[in-house]
Amino acid sequence: MDGLDETSFAIETPFTKLSKIIPHCSKKIADHWWNSLDPRICHDIFSQGEKEFIYAWVVEHLKTHEIIQWKELQPEMVTKFGKFRSRNDLKNIWKIKKRQNDRITQAGEASSNKADISYILN
Repeated sequence: MDGLDETSFAIETPFTKLSKIIPHCSKKIADHWWNSLDPRICHDIFSQGEKEFIYAWVVEHLKTHEIIQWKELQPEMVTKFGKFRSRNDLKNIWKIKKRQNDRITQAGEASSNKADISYILN
């Protein structure tokens, strides 16, 4: 077969089977399932405790890993809070906080630069 050696084989997942019926690729179908349609997903607003747990978990995770594996955080959220959250929702909570921290850092750098300029001009 083209591109496959004798040890390779294609695994047909439910998403692959659906992609033959629905005009979308299997990856898009799988992402939609894992992030929206899975009945276990809790779509409630995140509590402050959940957000703080996510922030702390990511900081600890990044000490030993280069990439954040959101699927590893999911079972910990279920254990701690009893809520199954989508990987995408977990990632979005972290990205929002990271963006806010980056803006604060940039604003602090900009204000310190203005102070330096005003000192030079006076």
